[in-house]
Amino acid sequence: MRLCHKARLLSTGGGNRPADPSTRTALASTRYVSGFCSGQPSRYAAPQPTTSPRRKGESAIYEEFYGLQETPFSVQPDPRYLFASAEHKVAVAKMRYAADQKRGLAVLTGPVGSGKTTIANLLQMTWDSDPTKRVGFLPGANVRLPAAFLRLVLEAYGQEAARTEADNRRLLERFLLDEYMAERHPILLLDEGQNVAAKNIDTIADLTNFQTAQTKLITVIMLAQDNLPRKLATKEAFRSRIAVVGHLDPLNLEEMREMIAFRITTAGGGAIESYFEEEALWEVHNITKGIPRDICVLCDALFVNGYVRDQRMMTLPLVHRTLSEMAREKRWPVQLKESHK
Repeated sequence: MRLCHKARLLSTGGGNRPADPSTRTALASTRYVSGFCSGQPSRYAAPQPTTSPRRKGESAIYEEFYGLQETPFSVQPDPRYLFASAEHKVAVAKMRYAADQKRGLAVLTGPVGSGKTTIANLLQMTWDSDPTKRVGFLPGANVRLPAAFLRLVLEAYGQEAARTEADNRRLLERFLLDEYMAERHPILLLDEGQNVAAKNIDTIADLTNFQTAQTKLITVIMLAQDNLPRKLATKEAFRSRIAVVGHLDPLNLEEMREMIAFRITTAGGGAIESYFEEEALWEVHNITKGIPRDICVLCDALFVNGYVRDQRMMTLPLVHRTLSEMAREKRWPVQLKESHK
């Protein structure tokens, strides 16, 4: 019997009876081995397991204990759990404007874990349902040569690609003209833009040259980490073509509180006051600096610790205990471990 299957059996005791605290502790250890959250890893999370992610509706070890229908703090980029802070709303509006107005090139930056990929998925869902748009999504394009990059672009639109750069450029131009004649505007969503090779930064700039006398034939939406501007320091051609710029800052305390409350209610839970003391929320924000993915990682760990200790309220001591355990498991940066000893 595999460990994960055995854990599920133990968690119910063979029926609907909750596991006792000692069994919960064993299950929590299983959870820590597997990582605190599923999906895209936080910079604080352990390496993710190679097993398949939990299916929707399959219980986490603490969901029933807290009266939840599903896990509220998964770091999968699920648009249902996108908390639309004021800055997120502005960012989405700017990217939509760039696509609607066919502006050619838009860039959205933000720190690791700020929600860029979730916004990309939301935009893709929105544009996929728009018959006047054709979306290609590149979750990462860290190939070195322009020929390979153009091949990825063509494949993102479901088009056959060639081997050489010149042939792929011709194929892409033909595709863009066909879409123009069909009155559809292609949008290229490029995530993890900070990883694009220097030569392909120039290739992206060249894409914006595909145009008629009246309009651009493609709009590129690049989402990247905050180090992108340094990479673009010598790329004047690219920088001069950026028509729309957006940025995601970390959440302030009130926005973080609203995000946690939103996620809990989306997962079927009650008011945030039933789960968190105010001091605990302050400390969560102090530790995570308002980065959404890191907030999810820490809150998920808190809920596990509360579950194994038969404690439904997140308190300041529980936050400190959880942080200490994460530090021992090397899931937290050295500077945070040192400052919270």
